[in-house]
Amino acid sequence: MTTKMTTQTATELSAPSEKDGRRADRVLGGSMVWVAIRCTLQYVVLPFILPWLGVTGAFSAGLSLAIEAVALVMIAYNVRRLWSTNWRWRYVALSAGMLAVMGLFAYLDVRVLLGLA
Repeated sequence: MTTKMTTQTATELSAPSEKDGRRADRVLGGSMVWVAIRCTLQYVVLPFILPWLGVTGAFSAGLSLAIEAVALVMIAYNVRRLWSTNWRWRYVALSAGMLAVMGLFAYLDVRVLLGLA
């Protein structure tokens, strides 16, 4: 059994509609804003600003876990949204790396919450 494969040239592909372009910009912009907020909180506010203000321990670890949970949901959502595109495997690879880093942070936060650190 043979399968006939068809290819499309650049001239045969239609450009996305203006509505699709705005939607893509909105999705990407929202994701970028969330990443900026999350990184600022997790890498600047939690480790530097909160201890300077005298807030440490379980509060910052709990806040960090909540931020990581939202990030995990967003990664899963983005994988689902990108699955039908050519970006799926690149995003899955990037997500796997981020999941490893976030898993380490979550482990350290749970240790703080349990009083083991």
